[in-house]
Amino acid sequence: MITTASADITRYREQGIWGDRKLHDLLHNTAISKSDQIALVDPPNKEELTGMTPLRLRYAELIVEVDKLALSMLKNGIGKDDILLVQMPNIVELVLVYLAASKLGAIVSPIPMQYQEYELQRILKVLEPKALITISQFKQQDFTAHIVDALKSVAAQLKSSPELFTFGDSEKGTNLTALMQQADSFEPLQAYLERIEISADQVFTICWTSGTEGDPKGIPRSHNQWLTVGLATYEGNQIEDGEALLNPFPFINMASIGGLFLSWLYSGGKLVLHHPLDLPIFLHQIVSENISYTLAPPALLNNILKNEALLAQCDFSGIRAIGSGSAPLDTWMVEGFKQRFGIEIVNHFGSNEGVCLLCGPNETTSSEKRAQLFPKAHKFLLTRLVDQGSGEIIEQPGIQGELQIKGPSVFDGYYGADELTQAAFTPDGYYRTGDLFEISQYDQAFYHFRGRCKDLIIRGGVNISPAELDTLISAHQHISEAAVAPYPCDIMGERVAAFIVPLPGKQLTLEELVSFLKQSKIAHFKLPEKLITLEAIPRNPLGKVERHKLADSLKQPQ
Repeated sequence: MITTASADITRYREQGIWGDRKLHDLLHNTAISKSDQIALVDPPNKEELTGMTPLRLRYAELIVEVDKLALSMLKNGIGKDDILLVQMPNIVELVLVYLAASKLGAIVSPIPMQYQEYELQRILKVLEPKALITISQFKQQDFTAHIVDALKSVAAQLKSSPELFTFGDSEKGTNLTALMQQADSFEPLQAYLERIEISADQVFTICWTSGTEGDPKGIPRSHNQWLTVGLATYEGNQIEDGEALLNPFPFINMASIGGLFLSWLYSGGKLVLHHPLDLPIFLHQIVSENISYTLAPPALLNNILKNEALLAQCDFSGIRAIGSGSAPLDTWMVEGFKQRFGIEIVNHFGSNEGVCLLCGPNETTSSEKRAQLFPKAHKFLLTRLVDQGSGEIIEQPGIQGELQIKGPSVFDGYYGADELTQAAFTPDGYYRTGDLFEISQYDQAFYHFRGRCKDLIIRGGVNISPAELDTLISAHQHISEAAVAPYPCDIMGERVAAFIVPLPGKQLTLEELVSFLKQSKIAHFKLPEKLITLEAIPRNPLGKVERHKLADSLKQPQ
């Protein structure tokens, strides 16, 4: 059984922070008292996206569907500690996978829908999953082809070949939809559950993040670690019992799992799914499903307020609050939603590793503070700022330092990467977040986010490793050296710009570079959207790319 560090388990249990509940236990407790209430709702365009009929499940029905899937997985050899690599959009079946895995004691490792053969190959070699779970089609195209190709490419390097399961009919995998329809007696599942012991300290998910080194990093999290983060966001967003929640963020990381999935399980309300982001459908769901809380990126909220024609079509009368983050918020936006609609904007700053800072009505009524600051005091986190040069703890306002955190919401280390884990933690157990903050000069009870220590591009809330792209681009036969940097965008927050030094007598267009990178079969969201030719890439005396200088040359929003 893969669990969290034993010393932490003992301490947090003695403090009453951690207990014995697993995620599916919260669902079962709600289903007993709210069996006839709507629990889970598919996107209205699910059939267009996947070819499958949209579902609308009551709690009593949801419990049965979870058991059907758990039984189907069990009969096909999936059980405790088995790792499931999952690539699916936000549909009911994805939530069923999480809950069925929780019940079986299996581990879910979700990846973005955008990941292609390149990313899959690298993760497969690290993860060695027991099975892959996906959908048979997406946007009327076969969605299994890149998975099959990735499996073939790394087959010789894997200890065993993972089985492919699909929702929907496919010749390339076992059809889970059909298996669930054939489920009859639940006796084998019940016998299995009586035979095994599943701990809340067991790892439940392995999510992924792009590191500055370019290699994907797996982040294991236990039930207890998720429940701790979930409680912090549930309370910080003031989620009410039975609320209708709308999730437009992919179910692969802290924003959706910690921010909405757990809040739904705690509140016993209705979880409405949405993905990929489609603004007309998103706005329609807010009204048709009587949504009172949702998440939205800052750029989208800014653009809504700036567009009077769009505002005339919006009905936000049922919305109580909106969570936002992944980029700094604007004070005028926070104030605008409050004045115009009475909506509270809750500022979120999180990471898969366990950062879970929120600033909402519980912390301050000031729009300026809400947009820029996060409270130093936290129910489940110890935090400190450390000077990057001296290593001294910063206690005075206005001095930038790296945020370091420790506590029951924080992960224990990267999966199968002891060296990365050792570098990520201080000798006294604090996680080095790589984020720059300072104690606010405006109010010393708050931190002010100032930037990132680490070189990362965050496009639409998804991390992109510049080092990874530097290497791929530099491999082009007409390029002497290359580096990428972010440039600002009103919609995505940041986009990727490629800076190249061509070989003498050679030229390269953006289209040619993108075509070259596509041959590597990387995710499309990583592709550069600007190309700038230079005579030399700026570097410091140690030869490291001075990426901030590249970014500064593209300051104006596009």
